[in-house]
Amino acid sequence: MKIKIFKAGAPLILALILVASLIFLPFNIGGKYTKRELTDFAQSPLNTPSFTGYSIKKQAFSDPSFLPLLGSSEMEHVDSFHPSAYFSKYPAGFTPYLVGQPGTTTLTQFFYVNSVAHELKNRKMVFIISPQWFSKLGIVEPEFRNFVSKGEIYSWMKTANPKSSTTTQLAKHLLQFKSLEAEETIHSALERLAAKKSLTSWQRLSVSTSLQFWKKEDILFSKLSQVVAGKIGLSQKIKAYEKHLPKKPERQALDQLAYDQGKENSNNNPFQINNNVWNKRIKSKYKSIENKKINVSYLSSPEYLDFQQLLNLFAKNHNDVLFLIQPVNGTWSSYTGVSEETLQAFSSKIKTQLQNQGFNQIADFTDMYNTEYASGDTIHFGPRGWLAADRAIEHFMKQPVKQHYKINNKKFLTNNWASNTAF
Repeated sequence: MKIKIFKAGAPLILALILVASLIFLPFNIGGKYTKRELTDFAQSPLNTPSFTGYSIKKQAFSDPSFLPLLGSSEMEHVDSFHPSAYFSKYPAGFTPYLVGQPGTTTLTQFFYVNSVAHELKNRKMVFIISPQWFSKLGIVEPEFRNFVSKGEIYSWMKTANPKSSTTTQLAKHLLQFKSLEAEETIHSALERLAAKKSLTSWQRLSVSTSLQFWKKEDILFSKLSQVVAGKIGLSQKIKAYEKHLPKKPERQALDQLAYDQGKENSNNNPFQINNNVWNKRIKSKYKSIENKKINVSYLSSPEYLDFQQLLNLFAKNHNDVLFLIQPVNGTWSSYTGVSEETLQAFSSKIKTQLQNQGFNQIADFTDMYNTEYASGDTIHFGPRGWLAADRAIEHFMKQPVKQHYKINNKKFLTNNWASNTAF
């Protein structure tokens, strides 16, 4: 009888052992990506599985030749001067790895970087700041749900210090997202962290197990997820645009080409907006938008708290970071009511938060408000803006590592700072 029971249960026991081995033993079964594939992913910011997953970015950032370029929707605005095209044409010892999609903001980038912090330790990085992130709302539910995975939250909770102000603030912030209420393991752990309490032994085990499941599942099935999602990349576009660049990066020739391309691509409207964007999104309604944003301000937003969390992570991980403050289309902004003074005020506040804590690598393009074709549409880089960014990145990558951070959470991780308009 016992033998029959054993024979009947043996396949199940064996299956459980195999599954446990796949999850907990330190070896990986799954497809390894070639350098060519990783380069394709580096140029594919719209590929959500590679953004929220683990396997691809772990492999990519294990290679120091990939430079993380973090931002949002500007990544998909490609022209000849987009960093992927520029540094492909003029190799400088690194390949920009685009990290950003429409809707990604500081918090989504925090979890992205944290999930591969080991691979990115002591590395140089570039972070593009968009003023419009710092609206009154900050990140909203759909964006959080789409761009922050459960695995990334497990990864953070596993090492979160319950006595740290960063842990308390972030746990309270995450509890505001309705999509996490159904996640019992995450939600109950966040409640303890928000109350400055350590996770229980059972919670620690559950978080660690869930994290291992996420990592191994992604390693096992990431190849399949790419087939299902498709490589929605920009590689072909980038190669086509790259061909327009001259053989040698002569400054005057590049300046003229950037101007000429900007002019040619936005010649059907008075706002220097890309012709396709104008026709598809703005032409039919632009008259109703005049002065509609006259009361817009980027000085009071919970986004400043998320930004401080990211600065804490950069400092902890010894990252040398270049911050690019994106230019906007001054002609259009003035028409809609967003003045240059509004943008300069934002620039001043965000630079105060950076420089007071030792983050001094900043390329601020706010002054390009009235520079023709610095923006390609209304708020995203255009050819002259991208060219300025390329030069800033090139200069940054030639410099020795500079890290002299002095984090001040008592000032910058507070609601007073996030809402302060008279800083």
